Order: sequence, then C-alpha cells, then structure tokens
Amino acid sequence: MNIDDVIRLITGKLAKSIRYSEIAKALDVTRQYVSQIKLKELNPNQIKMLEKYFNIQIEPSKISIIKDDCINIPIKGEVVASMGYGVTVYDERQTATYSISKKLVDDLGLSKNQTEMIFAQGDSMMPTIEGGDSLLVDRSRTEIHDGKIYCVRVDGQLYAKRLQKIPPNTIRIVSDNDKYRCFEIDLNQNPTFDFEVIGEVRWWGRVAR
Repeated sequence: MNIDDVIRLITGKLAKSIRYSEIAKALDVTRQYVSQIKLKELNPNQIKMLEKYFNIQIEPSKISIIKDDCINIPIKGEVVASMGYGVTVYDERQTATYSISKKLVDDLGLSKNQTEMIFAQGDSMMPTIEGGDSLLVDRSRTEIHDGKIYCVRVDGQLYAKRLQKIPPNTIRIVSDNDKYRCFEIDLNQNPTFDFEVIGEVRWWGRVAR
C-alpha cells in the first residue's frame, strides 16, 4: 500500500481532502520526502503512525486496487465550492486522486477526462447539499439547463448553485435554502463581468452522521 492508496482511503472515510503535507506531519517527515516516496510501499510502522494521527483503522485488504473496471479522478483539495456567499479560489492544483467505477461514470454520464472532485462549504444549498459534502463536477457540461446544480465562478468566487437561464442572456443563481436570496447576472449589460460555469455537479455524497 502506497501513500496515494492511503489518501484515497482516508478521503473516503473522513469525506474531506487529505494533502501530502498532512501525511508528512503524520509520518514526521518533510513534504518533499513524501513526494519522493508516494508510490513506494509503506511499512507497518508508517501505517500505524497514520492510523494514530487520523484516528482511523487502515485495512490493507479492503483498499480497492485500481483495475480495468475503475478510473481515477483528480481531487482538487484546495478548491472549495461555497454554498453561502462565495469563497476565493487560491489554488486549483490536484492534491490526490480518487477511484470510482466505470459503471458509475457511465450511469452518471460523466466525462472520464474532465471530471474532478471538490468539496462544499456553507449551508445555502441545504437540505440538498451540506457543508463538507464531496461533489463530482463534470467540466465538460457547461451548457445551462434550468434547475440543475453547477459549480460556477462569479467575480472571483466559487459557488455550487442551481442555475436558471433567462433570455436573452441573464443567469439567475438560486439557493435551495430559503434564507438566501437568489441573484441575477445580466451578461448583456456586463459583457466583461467575471462569470464562468465550471461544470455541472453530477453527484454529491457525505459520510453518515
């Protein structure tokens, strides 16, 4: 079992992004050292250190091995889609990968090469999506269909919201939580306004509470 295997397992159990810097802290080594050994097999003592640090049990026999029936998708650990008033995106680098079955990819109609996992923050999409939920975003789906949930960038802020297109070129951004008001962007009046549909949120999930 290597470090990338462990990150996938911990991400699944804790439903949050795990960075190499956290692995380095758990193993009491440098971040650079973790990068050097990330594909090497961890020894039993290192596994115990990780279990103690993250307070979980790592079961090698239950770690999914990437086979022909699975694909890897990138986890953007520094990217958080706000469900409130927005958060500034500082870094969109891949921090890890997560393995999902090809059947799930086909069932959701996901683009295999343009899907990534990010994490939600805030409460404006409750009860549909909660803060901390994992979101699968298909970046190939940028055409707006009324009522679907998208990851969008608005004036440097990233959101997970429902969108509605109002002809000729106005976008209404809607929250599921009634305490948050919807707002509109008229792209005809503001053609240079910073607005981008990053992709459609095709799936979300959370650890049972």
